[in-house]
Amino acid sequence: MTIELVYFEGCPNADAARENLSKACDELGIAAAWQEWDQNDGSVPDHVKAFGSPSILVNGKDIAGGPDDCCQAKSCRIYEDGKGVPGVELIKVALEKMEPS
Repeated sequence: MTIELVYFEGCPNADAARENLSKACDELGIAAAWQEWDQNDGSVPDHVKAFGSPSILVNGKDIAGGPDDCCQAKSCRIYEDGKGVPGVELIKVALEKMEPS
């Protein structure tokens, strides 16, 4: 399973997203290991450029839909619950769907 955290330096919600991702991994007993992509770095891969910040991808798929469904590149992202951070439960559901059996 590949987990990616997409953000831009200075995003006010990146640290909280990182914390929720860590909590979700801990609660599921998954190694808390992921690739982080700062969109301000010109060398980020093309597939992460279109997402708002913060976004979490599992096996290349946004856990909350998108990028077209959610936001514009290098913008602050708002999730369905009105918060700027994906919740632990949302992350857990996405991770459980992708866990190898």
